Amino acid sequence: MGLALGGEIVTTFALVALLFAFVSHPRLRPFTPALFPVLYALMVWLEAPISGTSTNPARSLGPMLISLRWQGWWIYWVGPALGMALAVGLHRISWMRFFEIEIAKLYHFEYDPEGWFSQAYPLQASTAESPE
Repeated sequence: MGLALGGEIVTTFALVALLFAFVSHPRLRPFTPALFPVLYALMVWLEAPISGTSTNPARSLGPMLISLRWQGWWIYWVGPALGMALAVGLHRISWMRFFEIEIAKLYHFEYDPEGWFSQAYPLQASTAESPE
């Protein structure tokens, strides 16, 4: 169980720390959506043999509730919480604190040269482009 807990902590830490790095760095920010498929595929490949790569406590809770098998349920709640806390702590006390997270969204309308999303979501695009 210790290995499974460690896997959940490490993968959640990587997910949150890389998210912070991407959304806080102006040059990396447009590539934030490209981070997750690669990172998630790597996480599943590395952690699935260890803990099943829950990545969502609710996804683990449902089958446990139906099957009434409660072994290791706490791993999927404690692991992600600790991984997230460690990543937030790293961001606040390390050199990463110099990168301020100005905005945390996966899509930025200013990087839509073809206008696909600004046409589909005109209200969001107009509010994103208007100076306040």
